[in-house]
Amino acid sequence: MSIDQKIGYTRREFQQIFQVYAHGVFEGLFKDFSFSEGKDRFFISFRAEAGQKPLITIEKQKIIADKTLFIATTPAPKGTIRQIARSEKIESFILQLRQAITLLRSEQKKETKVL
Repeated sequence: MSIDQKIGYTRREFQQIFQVYAHGVFEGLFKDFSFSEGKDRFFISFRAEAGQKPLITIEKQKIIADKTLFIATTPAPKGTIRQIARSEKIESFILQLRQAITLLRSEQKKETKVL
């Protein structure tokens, strides 16, 4: 990959990320997604509802010409963003992402019980 090429997801990466999304849809966590890109970065965002702030944003960014990094973030208190997964390898990233989503789901359940 040359440094000038646009970054995107391979079919395999896309499939693995969307398996996570589909599971979240099944669990009632996600109902919408979107794509966006910037210079040397490509984003996929998962939302609870269309038009809402993303619950999870997955970023693939170019580190150097032939290396990329996957990063997942979620909104945190006071308008900050919390990193929930990070890896150069898609398999490790997906494992971290699944674990983070499990924690997010349990946090949401706790918040719902308090309300």
